Amino acid sequence: MVRTFIGWTVVGLLLVCQPAQAGSSAGKAGPSNGPSKSGAPVATVQPSAAQPSKEPPKPVMQEVTVEQVRLTLQRYVEKQVEGKVGEVQVRLLNLPDPVTVPAGLLLEVRVADRGLEEGLGRRIFQIALAVDGTQVQTLRVMAEVSATAEVVTASRYIKPEETIQAEDLAMATVQLPALVHDFVTSLDLVVGKRAVRPLRAGTPVRLSAISAPFVIKRGDQVTIEVKRGGLLIQASGTTKTNGQIGQSITVTNLDSGKEIRGQVVGPGVVRVGF
Repeated sequence: MVRTFIGWTVVGLLLVCQPAQAGSSAGKAGPSNGPSKSGAPVATVQPSAAQPSKEPPKPVMQEVTVEQVRLTLQRYVEKQVEGKVGEVQVRLLNLPDPVTVPAGLLLEVRVADRGLEEGLGRRIFQIALAVDGTQVQTLRVMAEVSATAEVVTASRYIKPEETIQAEDLAMATVQLPALVHDFVTSLDLVVGKRAVRPLRAGTPVRLSAISAPFVIKRGDQVTIEVKRGGLLIQASGTTKTNGQIGQSITVTNLDSGKEIRGQVVGPGVVRVGF
């Protein structure tokens, strides 16, 4: 009887202790999301706090754009032709894209100063790229350089030897053939001049196409003067050619019938050297 009692007592103690241990283990595992398929509680693990993201690495290269190079060339050419033309246009023809250089605080795009000996049209430029004051690359760039200006044009057909009036002219913006040209840019330089060749309507007036008007025309009767000191001798004559002020022409002396050379000094007056 005593052995039986002791045996049942041990079994009872074991049954009492087992639930406590299970509960203790479950408590250590943390909160449960509910029973599993087997009926036992399932433990979950709480996620750790998010770690702050690292800053992205700074770029070690930077790009030089086509527009940066074009604007640099534009400013360079504009400075070189200031006062000679109206507007300048620069169009790049062969710049590789993209161009990269080391990163830095200050990027400089400079043009090697070679002057404008080549004028307008296709030009080759040397472009220096510098980062923080140190030159890192040189580009050989081909560009098309063009320029425009406001010039005087004929508003109608003007025949040779016509005296040009203000109403015969207009101002227009035209493409220049070269930096050095003889297009007239002021109306005052043309009004009152005579055309030495035909001028078509709408075409620019060139300096070579106009001249001072004749103040004496062929066949005009003029006064021939011989002047020296206080001595002045005058005679009448007729001209053999047209003449501008300062020009030498041939005159026939009406008294002697001789032809002499004299200089036109004013309308109707020819002076002969003594």
